[in-house]
Amino acid sequence: MHHPAFLLKVVVFYKFCGVKMKSFICRRNFIMSMEKSWFQRKEKGKEKSIDVLKDVEAVQEGLRETPLDLKPLLKELEQLAELEKEYRVAKAGVLHVNLEAQAEILDKILQRYEYFQNDVDINGLRVKEIAREWLRRADKSGLKDVVKKKQQDMRWKMEW
Repeated sequence: MHHPAFLLKVVVFYKFCGVKMKSFICRRNFIMSMEKSWFQRKEKGKEKSIDVLKDVEAVQEGLRETPLDLKPLLKELEQLAELEKEYRVAKAGVLHVNLEAQAEILDKILQRYEYFQNDVDINGLRVKEIAREWLRRADKSGLKDVVKKKQQDMRWKMEW
């Protein structure tokens, strides 16, 4: 079963790509039935509207929760560092015990880091959508010079 953050990332990614979808969350399954093929692009002429305020609030909430996510991750990284120091001076008889302890800690670190990265990726998609919406609005309002300048800036090209 996938973690809820992963499922949210999938939904956000599909919406980001312009794929219309209906999602149903069942007891043990997450089923997506798409009304549009994965490979079809969004129809030209139809503008995808986003709620900038909701996206900004979602990014703010994610950033507020970041310290709560990082605290246990930092603690586990400290434990791993201690085990690595012990590994360097350990005798052959206790190496297996040390490596098993490192594996347990690494399992936790990998899982937490995966969730953390998923959250960051989702918020990154939101920020990119907010910036695209700003460019669209500015262009529509006649700020063509500002939009042209922003579109030449590497950060505004959204290739990160």
